[in-house]
Amino acid sequence: MWYLFALFTVFGHWAISIWAVNRLHSTALPYRFMKAIDKVWYAYLFLLPIGVVLWLVRRPDHPLLTWERIGPYAQVYGAVCSVGAVYTFFVWWRYLADLSTTDRLLSTEQRIIDVENELGHKPTGTVFSTLLASIPTNQVFQIDVTTKVLAIADLPAELDGTTFTHISDLHYTGRMSREFHERVVSLVNELNSDFVVITGDIIDKRKCFSWLTEVLGKIEKQRGALFVLGNHDLRIRDEIGIRDALTRSNITDLGGRWECIDVNGWPILFAGNELPWFPRATNMGECPQEINGKPPFRCLLSHSPDQIGWARHNKFELMFAGHTHGGQIRFPGIGPVFSPSRYGVKYASGTFYETPTLMHVSRGLSGCRLLRFNCRPEMTQIVLRRDS
Repeated sequence: MWYLFALFTVFGHWAISIWAVNRLHSTALPYRFMKAIDKVWYAYLFLLPIGVVLWLVRRPDHPLLTWERIGPYAQVYGAVCSVGAVYTFFVWWRYLADLSTTDRLLSTEQRIIDVENELGHKPTGTVFSTLLASIPTNQVFQIDVTTKVLAIADLPAELDGTTFTHISDLHYTGRMSREFHERVVSLVNELNSDFVVITGDIIDKRKCFSWLTEVLGKIEKQRGALFVLGNHDLRIRDEIGIRDALTRSNITDLGGRWECIDVNGWPILFAGNELPWFPRATNMGECPQEINGKPPFRCLLSHSPDQIGWARHNKFELMFAGHTHGGQIRFPGIGPVFSPSRYGVKYASGTFYETPTLMHVSRGLSGCRLLRFNCRPEMTQIVLRRDS
């Protein structure tokens, strides 16, 4: 019985720890503070269960480690963790039962581009990254290029068939080589969508600054390319420089701004929300309610899916987000565990509809750690169709 109690304690301990760190990483706490928190969290996550196992195996007789001394505290903590374990079971059960997300996703067409096979070598920039990428079943170079057809309620006939290529979380660190990111841009151009939308975490390291113009500047714009920044874009401490470089590449900055673009005679109003990391969410009170007698179709770019409440409040029909990376590691039968969102794994990736907003969350294309298991990097073309 005690071994079962210990098992529930360990499982609940992990569940509560992961719940807490997911919510912490959805905040705008300083980067250095979060790095310190991560170290404490990793130690707490793994060392406590190891200590429990060692105690059960060795049963130490030190006065401070006897059951009589630690038993009352262990039972209280174990009871709390056991409740957390049971609650987590039902949360995951509900998540697994709701993987379809929305019936507004009419169809998908998928192809996998293995960049490593195309190049004949691993496109990494450091020895450690090469070692990580060499772990069996790591999918870090396998780009999932998917076309998703989405039904939009009351979509104007003029916008039927409008296409968007959604990319996110490029993470220019140098750990993934420049040639990988150049292949990303060539794939974007092959899709030839009306719009390219980039939802943040573009650059982490100053040494990759030139890539903003030399790589992303090669994106071919049909009707426009637009971007917002994310939390990792703060790390080189040059927000103005990033925005200027991307703007020089003819990619429109939506940080706290809006832009109206005419498509076949109907206006699309693009707006940006970079909360909570930048104090930039578009003042929708300044946006036009009508242009030439037509209400604009509203499209939001946000780094975090946590801003879906803001999108719904401001009546956006379409929203693009990233940040969560799909969890990066998805366990068989369980799915993602780590997802930096105040909603946990609910919006880890996929397509979600919450009236009146249809939201697409990207798994992203790269990361600080080159680890992806059962969770390929993603580039998505979205095709809008009228909801019949």
